Amino acid sequence: MSTFGGKVDEIPGISIDRFDGANFDSEAFFLSHCHTDHMQGLSNFDFQKNLVANNRFIYVSHVSAEILKNMHPFIANNLVELDFHSSTTITLKNKTVCVTPIPAGHCPGSVMFLFEGDKTVLYTGDYRINSSDISKLKAFYDSLNNQKKIDAVYLDTTFFLKEYEKFPSRAESLDEICNIINEWISKSDKHIIALNTQAKYGYEYLFMEISKQVKMPIHVNDDIYEFYKRVPELDQAITKDRNKTKVHCACGSHYTTICRNTVYYKVKNIKVSAFRWKSDSLQKGISESNEYTHYVCYSTHASYEEGVALLKFLKPKKVEPNVLHRDQTLNAQIYQNIDQNLEQDEPKAKKVKLFKLEEKINTPEENSEDSGWDNGILDSPPRKFGF
Repeated sequence: MSTFGGKVDEIPGISIDRFDGANFDSEAFFLSHCHTDHMQGLSNFDFQKNLVANNRFIYVSHVSAEILKNMHPFIANNLVELDFHSSTTITLKNKTVCVTPIPAGHCPGSVMFLFEGDKTVLYTGDYRINSSDISKLKAFYDSLNNQKKIDAVYLDTTFFLKEYEKFPSRAESLDEICNIINEWISKSDKHIIALNTQAKYGYEYLFMEISKQVKMPIHVNDDIYEFYKRVPELDQAITKDRNKTKVHCACGSHYTTICRNTVYYKVKNIKVSAFRWKSDSLQKGISESNEYTHYVCYSTHASYEEGVALLKFLKPKKVEPNVLHRDQTLNAQIYQNIDQNLEQDEPKAKKVKLFKLEEKINTPEENSEDSGWDNGILDSPPRKFGF
């Protein structure tokens, strides 16, 4: 879950993925994607009125804009849609800054933001990009095809821990999931699938690909359907009609249950997650099972290896974590890993922050609609890892 406070030291006057507190009066706002931990304060009507009254704007991808127009029509005219890899100049009070959105690979419409002005800053938001594809992103090169120098990276550090060195590609995970589904549902009309994502949102790509490969939509409850139907690519991948499919997810009385009677039907549970799959576990394969449950490794966040590849390519002077955990030992490891991958002479400067982690973590209120582990970011309830 994002713990980023919204402000970028290098570019005063803007806020990214936060719309509350000190961010309320920023001159320009940016939203990397429409998951609730990146939208804190956006639904507050005082913020929306302030945005409209002061003629300020939120810069988003085309997909995110469609979602926001449906969710918050009051601010529809205050959304600026950005094209991938295309630079847009934004005028602030005392300066101008250029922003280029880069596909982040986290969910439909998710972007990283590359800001260029007095300093060049990359904000990754939540991302997962294959290590071999990083150097192919044209936003990282100037008009003469020279690689740009990056001053700072605000990094998705959800899995920037050596125990999560590698994850299978999403294609590998999807093949595994779809093979399990097809094998089970082919046994009889009574054999059905309960897809357990351990989170309400954040699995758009998973649903789309399962629907394509299995050739049937995923049955979800009304609440999840209302959110996902706003994502253009998901139109045919989900349904509210349980009779149209044998694949069910979060369609019962609680999002971890399904609608079908498990006495009458033979149910195979498929639990997709990432946090349980440390490097040692993956040596045995990307899935494990018992009689009625399959566990499959599936991640929409970068592994440690993928995070290192990004830093090694960009060679930033500074790196800030976008995700910190409640476990201070894990945070110390994150900062240590950042230091080890920074090409600078005085890494000790970063370690000072370890004594101020409580100030860095912006914990949402426990009962906030944007809090908790069911927002599509974490894969399990609050235990050892973060929120």
